[in-house]
Formats: sequence, structure tokens, C-alpha cells
Amino acid sequence: MTEATAYYPPETRVMPLTLIRRERILPVPGEILVASGQRVESSDVVARTEVSGQFRTFEIARLLRVQPSRAMRYLRKRQGDPVKAGEVIASRVGLGVRPVRSPVAGTIVDIDERDGRVAIEVASKPIELRAYLKGVVGNMLGNLGLVIESPGAMIQAAWGMGGESYGVLRIVTESADEPLKNTSIDINAHGSIVAGGGTLTASALDQAQQLQLRGMIAGSIEGDLIEAALKMPFPILLTEGVGRIPMAAPIFELIKAQDGREVSINAETRTRWGVVRPEILIPLPSDTRPPMPPAIGAPLTVGARVRVVRGPHMGRVGTVTSIPARAQRIDIGTRVPGAEVRFSPASSAFVPFANLELLR
Repeated sequence: MTEATAYYPPETRVMPLTLIRRERILPVPGEILVASGQRVESSDVVARTEVSGQFRTFEIARLLRVQPSRAMRYLRKRQGDPVKAGEVIASRVGLGVRPVRSPVAGTIVDIDERDGRVAIEVASKPIELRAYLKGVVGNMLGNLGLVIESPGAMIQAAWGMGGESYGVLRIVTESADEPLKNTSIDINAHGSIVAGGGTLTASALDQAQQLQLRGMIAGSIEGDLIEAALKMPFPILLTEGVGRIPMAAPIFELIKAQDGREVSINAETRTRWGVVRPEILIPLPSDTRPPMPPAIGAPLTVGARVRVVRGPHMGRVGTVTSIPARAQRIDIGTRVPGAEVRFSPASSAFVPFANLELLR
């Protein structure tokens, strides 16, 4: 394949050992609580700050159904007074007129008698930033944050729901295609992050909530369960996506090999304006500093490990054995460019480029 016809497929990182580096950034400048070179646990608070300066304005006259010039006589608070969330700040007796309550805690900072309005400055909200990843503090980013480094395994998932979590990894299925059911999860999984190879079931979601899991990892989920999964109080990561798709064998074997270790997961998924992939990070002991992950954007070559993401071989993982110079005819009669992929010694197929992704 010449450079002019090189194909650059999408990539998924499945790396048994690499150098993981993650930035931990505050939303506004604050106090950094650790120093460069310091070892941290996932649960350690590494920085903190307060978010303030937000204001809420209430049209007292409109809410009480009176003229602006009369609104202030019904006000129960004065400028500078503190208010609690849910506290009544103005009221009058009248049919269908409800008291005006503050939805937030804060301080009354302005009263406009001409327009019948009141402004409340929302009370400062303390924010604590945890390490998320067990490792060593690397670069400091001023008073905004820091970088944490750790040797470890890194796996990118296809889709996620929820935010960050960390805990002990528990593998609860024997194979990559075994569904993740309620019977797979027992009391020993309480407070852990559970992983199973096959499809995530409704019964498993119910059991996971009862056992207060910190997260779930599965191969896939059926579309009619997505709404229920979004309501779970913990993040859920899917390595393959939506449907009934078993976890890719290399991913399952890597996760299974780390059963019982501490794991950090982030289910954030963004497909536009700065792509973000869900991730599974497993810190590992290492005598040497492993290499950084390779840069994204490698061309497809013979010998590359690939996964089929659509079509008749969806979910299968194999190795590229050749890349024909000419487009090949597929079942629907169209000629398309692609690659020959060997899935096992006895199984291979021509797969269109559009159906392949690179596993690195």
C-alpha cells in the first residue's frame, strides 16, 4: 500500500503497560495540597477551591402579583441579610399567591425598589479535587492543578454513562460472551467495580444498585436498558457499545488478568468538539518507566491488530494479513477497499476499511 492510498483507521487503546498521565484541574484557581514527586492514592484530596460570584435575581412584584412600587412592603429580608435555601423572602395574603422562596443559600446584595426586584449572591461552594489515579505527582500547573503519573494498563471503551470512580476490580464472568446477570454479582462485590464480558442485563443493574457498587464494566447493553442505566448512581462503561456484543477477547483477557487490583474508571463520552473516550486505568508496579502511549494516527499495515466494528464479523478481533491494492467485491455487489483479516488459524475474511478499527 503506497503512502497516497494509506488508510488511517480509528483507534482504540488496549495497552497492558504504558505510562499513564492525567491532569487534575480545578474549575477556578485554588490551593494545591500536594508537591511534585509525592505519592498519592486515588481517594486523596490533591487540591481545593471555592466557586462563588453567582447571582440570582427574583422579580418580587411579578411573583406576588403587585405593582413594583408596592412590592417592597411584602419583603421579609433586607439588603445584607443571609438567606437559606427554601427560606421565604417575600409573601402577601391573596388568592392563588404563593410565598417567594429562595432556591439557594446566599446573601441579599441588592434591592431594586423601582422594579420590585431582589438579587441574591449564591453562597460559595467548596470543591475538593481528588487524585482519581493512584500514582506520583508530576508536573504542577500553577494554582489550577497538577499532573499524576503511573505505570499501568489502559483500556479505552466504546461508550460510557456517568463520571469518575475508583475501587477494587472484580471479574464476575468466566468468558467474554457470558451475560452479566444478577446471579453473577454476590455480596463480595459490595463497594467494588464489577466487570463482565457479555451483555449487561436489567437484573444486574438492580443487584448492582443494592450492593452499592462503585462502577460497572461490560461488553454491551441493549438499547431498551439505556434509560435505566443512565439513572444508576455509578458510572457504567461498555467496551463494545449498544447491542448484544461480547467483549473483545484481548480486552477481556487484560481485565481478567487484573482481577483484585485497584482500578480507576471515567465514563465521560464526547464525540464532538474534542473527542473524549471512556477509560479504564489500572495502576501497576514497574521497575522501569514505561513508554508513553504512541501518537494517534497510525496507518493500517500488515500485522496490525484490528477489531471489526460493524458488518457480519462485528466484534471479532484479528490480524491484518494483506491489504489488496484494488477494491474487492463484497456480498452486496459493491467493490470497496479493505483488508484481509485472520481471526483464527481456520478463519479469515476480507473486511472493508470502514468496518475496521485499530487496537493498539
